[in-house]
Parts: sequence; C-alpha cells; structure tokens
Amino acid sequence: MQNQLPAPTASGSLRKTPFPHLLVYALERRLTGTFELTSGEATLATMLVLGGCPAKIRTNEPIHFLGTVLSELGMITLEQLETSLARMQESPRLQGEILLEMEAVDRPTLDAALRSQVERKVEHLFSLPAETTFAYYDELDLLQGFGGPPTPIDPFPVLWRGVRDTPVLEHVEATVRRIGGASLRASAAAQFARFAFDPEELHVVGTLSQRAVSVNELTNALGTHLGQVLAYFLMIMKQVDLLDIQAQAAPAAQPQASTPSAELAVSAPAAVPAPAPTPTPTPVQGPQPAPSQPSATARHSAAVVPPGPPSSGQAFARLQLQRQQAARSPLVVEEHVAPPSENDDRASSPGMKAFRSAFGAPPAPASSSSAFGRPPAHADPPSTPAMATATSAPADAAPSEPKIEQAAPQVPPDRGSGRNLAPDHNSLKTKILTRAEQITSQDYFQMLGLGRDASPEEVQKAFIALAKVWHPDRLPTALASVKDACSKVFSHLTEAQATLTDASKREQYMMLLKDGGATPDDQAKIQAIVEAATEFQKAEFLLKRNPSDPKAYEIITRCVSLDDQPDYLATLAWLEAQRPEAQEREKLLEKIAILDQCIDRSPRCERAFFYRGMLYKRAEEPARALEDFKRAAALNPRNLDAMREVRIYNMRQAASAAAANTGRASKPPPSDKRGGGLFGKLFKK
Repeated sequence: MQNQLPAPTASGSLRKTPFPHLLVYALERRLTGTFELTSGEATLATMLVLGGCPAKIRTNEPIHFLGTVLSELGMITLEQLETSLARMQESPRLQGEILLEMEAVDRPTLDAALRSQVERKVEHLFSLPAETTFAYYDELDLLQGFGGPPTPIDPFPVLWRGVRDTPVLEHVEATVRRIGGASLRASAAAQFARFAFDPEELHVVGTLSQRAVSVNELTNALGTHLGQVLAYFLMIMKQVDLLDIQAQAAPAAQPQASTPSAELAVSAPAAVPAPAPTPTPTPVQGPQPAPSQPSATARHSAAVVPPGPPSSGQAFARLQLQRQQAARSPLVVEEHVAPPSENDDRASSPGMKAFRSAFGAPPAPASSSSAFGRPPAHADPPSTPAMATATSAPADAAPSEPKIEQAAPQVPPDRGSGRNLAPDHNSLKTKILTRAEQITSQDYFQMLGLGRDASPEEVQKAFIALAKVWHPDRLPTALASVKDACSKVFSHLTEAQATLTDASKREQYMMLLKDGGATPDDQAKIQAIVEAATEFQKAEFLLKRNPSDPKAYEIITRCVSLDDQPDYLATLAWLEAQRPEAQEREKLLEKIAILDQCIDRSPRCERAFFYRGMLYKRAEEPARALEDFKRAAALNPRNLDAMREVRIYNMRQAASAAAANTGRASKPPPSDKRGGGLFGKLFKK
C-alpha cells in the first residue's frame, strides 16, 4: 500500500527542520494534507493538517486514548471509562460514539476532549528523535479510515508548550547567537494572547510591546534556559522585530523617507521564497514563509520597525540582515510535483471531498509580513483543554454525512422578546444575562463559589454541579437568544475548573491572584494595554513619514479607546490641534487644557510638555512655551525638536539684546542747551 503513494510533495529530516519549524511551515502555507514521520522502515506518526492546523494524529505508540483523556480531565468517571471499554470489545465502534450513547458526555464536552487529545499527541511529536525523517503529501488524507472526523486545533498554544518543554537546543543557541547584541520588540502583528503564556511569561512578553528588550533581560527575568527558548520561539513565530539599540545612526547617513529600503528591517531569519513546483527538487530554506511579493532586490521576510517613543530615551537604528544565498543554506525541505494517485486507497478522492465539504478549500498562503495575522480558518480560538463551547467545524461549514462527531443541531431562535416567554423562562433569561455580565469581574474561586483554600476535589465537585445548570445545551428552545451568554458563563467555569484542578496551573494562578489581575476583566485590560502599545508604534511610524497622515489619527484614536494613558491623549490632542478648524485661540486653549491634564496625571510626560509648548508658541505666549520646551528637553535630551526651540529662543533673545545695545551706542548724546543760541555763544566766550 505504501508503494502506491505518489512521491511526497516535501520531505526532509527533523535534524535540519525541527518539528516546531515543520508546524510553522504548515501553518504559514495553510497546508492541507498529511505528514508521515518515519525512522528507518517504521512509521512513528502520521499527522493530518487542515489549513495548516493539526486535525488528526496516529502514533505507533498507544498513547492518549480518548477515554483516558476524558477521565484525566474529570469529564467521565472511572466506572464510565471501564464500561465504554467493555462495549468497544463487544462491538468495534468509536469510544466517543459509545460515551454519547451512554449519556456519559455531551457534544461540547466530547469536542473539547477530542481537541485536547490532538494537542497532547502534537506535544508528543516534539520528543521524536532528530534522526526522524518526514514526508508531506499535499491534498491527501492518509488517515481517512482512522478514528472519527478530523478535529482541527489552534496550534499556537501547543507550539509554545512543545518548544518550552522540549526545545531543540542547538537551534535555540544558533538563534540566540544570531540575535547577538540586538534587542527584540513586539512586531505590529504580534498576537501574544493566543499562545496561552503563563502569568510570568505574559508579563515578560507584554514588556516587549512597551520597549525593546535584550536577550539578557529575558534571561534575567525568566532564567537563562527559558529566556533563550522564549527569544527563539518568538523569532520563529515572527512575533518580534530585531532592533539594534547600540548603534547611533549619524544624521547625515540617514536614508530619505522616500527610499523603500530605508523603512525595512528584518523581523525573522531571512527566507528564500519557494518557487513554483517543478519536476526536479527545489531547495527551500527552512520552514520560513515566502514573501508575498518577492523581487530581485529584496527577497527577505521584512517588517516595518516603528520608532520607539521619545520618552524612552532610545534611538532605534534599523538592523539590516543580509539574505543568505540559497546555495549556502542546507537543503531542509525538498518540494516535488506530486499529483495524487487515484489507485491509492488510503488517499482516495472521496476522503478529500469530505474535507472540502466540511471545511472548504484551504486558504491561500499568508504573506510573511502578516506574522499569521489572524487565527487559521479552521482553528478554534485559544482555550483550555476542557473548553466545552466550541464546535468541531466552523458554523458556516457545508453539511456532510451524518457521523458521530457531527456538531449538535442549532437550537431555533426564539421570537426575540421576553413578552412572549413564560414567567419562569423570563426569570431564567434575566439570571443568565446578569451572570454573564458579572462573571468576568470574578476570579476563578468566586466563579465556582469556593474559598481560596478549596481542594481540587472540591473544585471538581462544584464544577460538575454548576455544569448541570449552565451547560448551554440544557437551555429551553425558547431561550435560544441567550445561548451565547450561557456559553460565556460555561466557558469561564470550564476554564476555572481546568486551572484550579491542575497543580502547576493553580500555583501560577495563585501568584497572579496575589499580584492582582486574576479576573477575565483584568486580563482583558492587560490585553488592551498590549494592543494599544502595539498600535501606537504603528501610528508613530506613520507620523514620522507624514505628520498629517489620517490613518495615524485613526490609530491614535483607537489607542485612546483601549488605554487612555497620557502619551496617547497628548498625541491625539496635538493631532486635533493641527486641524484648520482648531486654529482659533479658544480652540488652542481647549487642547492646552487637555495637555494640562496629561501632565497632572504624568509629570514626566515629555510629549505633553513639548506639544503644550508648541501650542503656547502658536498662542503667542513665548515665556510659557520656553518653559515647556526646557522641561521636555530635560526629560529627554534626545528630543532634538525641543532643544532646537530652546536654542532658537535664546538666539532671538541674544539678537534683540545686541540690537538694543547697538542702538544706544550709535545715538548722539543729548545737546547741551547752553551751547546753542545767544547764551551758548556767550558761554563759549
């Protein structure tokens, strides 16, 4: 059967292309097909990917059975597990089908367990030996007869867990050496929230959105090993840009803003774009993505590096990494033309047709500058293994054959108004909406109605009791309009249970609880702060190119809505003061009042002092303007604009004083009345 397969579309070894690079390779190209991982003649694992997301895995080792996963997550009892295993021996059926038949689990719970099963198997593949080789068969399903339908997962969290727990040290060390003395800063498309970092890791990566951070700072915060692994991971995932903060670019050497290359900096290892398939092997350098618009002059993965805020006291010089010639790079992946074989019963066309009907055609490869700009089309949002509200296929997926893993039918919507509901339904609807609104302000213990000393057994018992009340599938048909609110409550309860019953996760959460920020609202605020900082960098870059760029104003307005910190408010007030309708003195004074508030909130807000000085200058109040310019220059000696304003004012004052002195010296002395007329003549005599 193996001999009936066509030649693989791509092949290589895990020594040259480690497994995490292989996942990144699949994710960025949104591959749909099958990877076979072998050692000698033995097949260690077979992994199906849909749109770049792992969806089904078969390993040669008997690991992570569905029933075991459900039991470990506390979703079924040991008695239910044993009963399902006994029924599987009586009739060859899927264990998920049997558990549903037993009513031991419901659809959302089973879907969550299936995703957790795939995640665990993916993590197992990180430990495969470096001698393992892989082959990729595009558009072929080699697992069609294995298990149930595919269950795509979000690969971001499992990628981080796999790299953190089983790093390929030689690649980590090589990446750290290549970074050298440069620093890292969050790229414009960074999506740190998707990786499910623990609180300490999230705090560190959040700093990358505020300022440039060196590898040494990462190792000081997280330890040498974890800090280097994190730097390596963020690089291969294209979440950071490289910045050289040591070199100070001379003003005369700065390129013109109109030069395209002047605005580019490499954010990840240089990549050679994959050419169109040809009958002969074509080298591709690693799992790095191909640029969306390669050219003869610039074929590297590039991202704009926005300048840092002036208040940081750092002048970022762009670090240009030269693209390596393809001939000098190892042959990591070999791509071939490989049309599917019609005689291969393991990769028959009906199986791939089923994929198309359930998931649609795979999307086009993402450009390298997107840094995976959005979650893959077939991936679930980040969730804990016990998240029980997602479905196994997108809501807009075309209907497929009835199977045991098919999503439960949607509840028909109600009539949209509580006026036609029964009194008990109205009361329940109000309760659901109120709970959904309040739950995000509670910590995990409060969600479950427990004290902070509750044992894992007590947590599990409380969760089971609440799940019977808040599971969205238990809602009456008449309350379909609040099913999303009920799902929200159940999702938070599930996350609380998964965290508090896991020893390591609970320990990390208790630290977060002690420091504050342990509620979903707090986490949303942290995410908003990170997002605002990232967006502000983009606005700064646009303003540097064009001070009147309307796109920059839109971005700054969004930053203020996310996090109204003084820097953002001051910049927004300054941009609004440039508008033609804001040139009157009364309007200027309104903007100055806003800048006054910014300075009251942050006495070291250099932007507010400088912008207020400019507005005072426009309002013809030079003394106040000078005071603000001096303060801005003192806070940031590299604010050349503020220093220039101070110098110009001093030069004008000196010129005025010199003109006054010259006028007094050239003016004739007052005439002596005694020397004029008859009396003067008499006095002379």
